[in-house]
Amino acid sequence: MSTDGTDRAGTPESTKASGNDRSGRAATVVGAGIMLSRISGLVRGRVFSQYFGLSMEGDAFFAASKIPNIMRSLFGEGALSASFVPVYSRMLAKGDEKAANALAGAILGLLMASVSVLTLVGILAAPFLTTIFTVFFEGEKRDLTIRLTRILFPMTALMVLSGWCLGIQNSHRKFFWSYASAAMWNVAQIVLLFGWGSRAQSMQQLAVWLAWATLAGSLLQVAAQMPQVLKLYRPFRISLDRTAAGVPETLRNVVPVVFALGVVQISGLIDLQIAGLLPDGSFSSLSNANNVVLLPVALFGISVAAASLPEFSREDPTTGAGALLERLRGGWQRILFYIIPSAAACIVYGDLIVGLLFRGGKFGGAEQQLVHAVLAAYAVGLVSYGSVKLLSSVHYALQDYKTPLRASVASLVTSAIIALVCVWPFRTSMYGAVGIALGSAIGSYVNLAVQVRGLRGRLGALYTAAMWTGTRRIIVATLAAALAAAPLRFWLGSDRPLVAAPPTLAAFGITYLVVAWLMGSGEAARWLRRPVRGGAKAS
Repeated sequence: MSTDGTDRAGTPESTKASGNDRSGRAATVVGAGIMLSRISGLVRGRVFSQYFGLSMEGDAFFAASKIPNIMRSLFGEGALSASFVPVYSRMLAKGDEKAANALAGAILGLLMASVSVLTLVGILAAPFLTTIFTVFFEGEKRDLTIRLTRILFPMTALMVLSGWCLGIQNSHRKFFWSYASAAMWNVAQIVLLFGWGSRAQSMQQLAVWLAWATLAGSLLQVAAQMPQVLKLYRPFRISLDRTAAGVPETLRNVVPVVFALGVVQISGLIDLQIAGLLPDGSFSSLSNANNVVLLPVALFGISVAAASLPEFSREDPTTGAGALLERLRGGWQRILFYIIPSAAACIVYGDLIVGLLFRGGKFGGAEQQLVHAVLAAYAVGLVSYGSVKLLSSVHYALQDYKTPLRASVASLVTSAIIALVCVWPFRTSMYGAVGIALGSAIGSYVNLAVQVRGLRGRLGALYTAAMWTGTRRIIVATLAAALAAAPLRFWLGSDRPLVAAPPTLAAFGITYLVVAWLMGSGEAARWLRRPVRGGAKAS
């Protein structure tokens, strides 16, 4: 730092601080919205497990959900956040609201026209899609997957509309409801299972009812966002104008983004195919573990990335590279403060977490241990899962869409090779699912390495000495927390997770915050409402 209050890029420190504070507050709001959604999702997962366990019907439902979710990820919130939000945010920052509205209306019209056709094709081609995506599903399992896919495929159009609503709200720095509204999707399923679960004559019938409830939940999710969207986007006009300002740029940007997201989805489909080699219930174990590991990723990775993207996009990379780099560093350190202890908790105390969330009904002790093993393998990659979201946002803000694509391809190849090598010797056991999760985790670090290299070439060193010091403190505090909670873990055991999990995890979390605060963490000080010790600013 120079002595005149600016960094070497000429960015005033007060500006960087206020920018990081704004991003930090926005990330907290996003995290709160995601927390509401994820808690409802975990409740849904627990209720689902009580009715379906690790069964053929559960596998069919998860597989059928996967197919329209791929379309949602390709054309919905992922692609829109990367291609539409940067352009739309820049227009808003320049005060050109008329052009911004024209862009939003044109993108909505083009998206809905495309996805409507795609949805119709998906419904008609459900048998073909099921054959491609679930090669090893046979008999009743395949037939049920086809039926559920046809019911769920219209969810694609609704989720794309929801993604557009999210992009509008995030660009206007309205973050909470765009993420919290996803709780409606979960609530619809919970109500169905609680209200009618015991009335179904078979598990297959219940799976069909649940698919209709899921579709209704998607409609509720969109409806919940519309009041705020209508306040921000006025007048509400839909067009198919491909020549409107910003539309050509957005469409150019969306192609590499869709390819990058497509690679990610292909990776998920490869996992699905490999899981098809394993006994019934393997895909359900992967889905349950994935839902758990996505909680910290969403709360601490996606929240920071989502809040930062509009701010990154408002920076001029030719004159504001210093401010952009500071935002990146601040956001990254904030992610690591939460992700590192989350990974440790999933690995060391994951059996308690899984038991707390899912145990009951048809989900017993054996299922608890299996999902814990899969969760621990996924948790190895938590640091990279959380980090790549933020780094991708920086690439998109810099209008670099090729590096995330290359990173995704490298990750896909690595994950597939490792998964096949690990799964093949255990193909007769559901524990082969651990190999799939481990391949995903290791592949994510390849993704991270490629993205770091790309940004370092444009912005310079990303990780400073102060950040390394902060990371070492996080690791020390995490180890202290794991050791402090261990006596409770061994005393209470894992057979009664509802009794053992709350005090054990509370001891872990409290110890982590206290030790981190004693070592000078500003993030821990905010949680404990105490001043930062020693004036340290590193997390």
